[in-house]
Amino acid sequence: MKFDYVIKRISHTILIFLAVVTINFFIPRIGNDDPASRYYPPQIGTMTDEEYDEIKALTREQYGFDKSPVEQYLIYVKNLLSGDLGNSFQPGRPKVMKLITERLPWTLVLSLSTMMISSIVGIMYGTFAAKKRGRLPDTLLLASSTLLTALPAFIIALILSMIIGFELEWLPGYADPSMMTAFDWSFEQILNVIRNATLPVISMSIGGIVGYAVSTRNSVIVVSSDDYILTARAKGLSNGRILYRHTLTNALLPIVTRFMMGLSALIGGAVVIEKVFNWNGMGTLFINANLQNDYPLMMGVMLFLSSIALLANLTADLLYFVLDPRIMDGGRR
Repeated sequence: MKFDYVIKRISHTILIFLAVVTINFFIPRIGNDDPASRYYPPQIGTMTDEEYDEIKALTREQYGFDKSPVEQYLIYVKNLLSGDLGNSFQPGRPKVMKLITERLPWTLVLSLSTMMISSIVGIMYGTFAAKKRGRLPDTLLLASSTLLTALPAFIIALILSMIIGFELEWLPGYADPSMMTAFDWSFEQILNVIRNATLPVISMSIGGIVGYAVSTRNSVIVVSSDDYILTARAKGLSNGRILYRHTLTNALLPIVTRFMMGLSALIGGAVVIEKVFNWNGMGTLFINANLQNDYPLMMGVMLFLSSIALLANLTADLLYFVLDPRIMDGGRR
């Protein structure tokens, strides 16, 4: 049964990935009769319409738009199987994978830092709030959760950028544009990255901390009424040992799922935050590709983000099954 469950989850992930590849290819082309029109040179001088049509045909051929959409799709899939995401339409036609790998580490600086801070602080505070259920720490957590539901992360980012970054000038409200090119692993450069990343990470962490805290608080409260917790109390075990050794261990099962799903959400959600702080990561790369109708780069970034989400989802399913073997396919136990 375990083997069947793993195979089925992997099969579902592969099918979804194939659907993502197809949708990812065709959506940017919807409603655009001539995708190559942006790259046509201007018709100048005494150039006739026939000569200009020939130039346009050569341009379509150069960018691969001379073939039918189905032919383009088959070529795209064939290249994808060999690990080739194509060439960007930027000057010099750089490889899409090269552009992604250059920006990915900078997005991970924000995403992984946010995840570690959010999960550690959130789980600790959520456990504390569950222990103080009905009192001030618990009330503050629930009130914060209600407030942040209506307050997107980019609003928090704008507020922090304007007040702390530009008004008080305690931290950079706008990332240093030369940070990526000048980075050399020196102590000064590492401190510079930390200073520039502080406000974006805080902006993304606030909602994450509250989210993890609420999930942990609710899980701890639910687990606290289980029979084995009551048995532990009857044996005379201390409240601290019951909380951290028995209650929290079992309450963390749904948090594992949230942690893995949160990774993909953070990397995708960093797009807007990166734009607010001019952080040169995957977000700004995708936005610029979209503004320039750079189809290969748009598709490459979206496919990369989708792949991370699918792998995170699959890993969460398998980890949850490992941590709680009672879980069976279709909800059977």
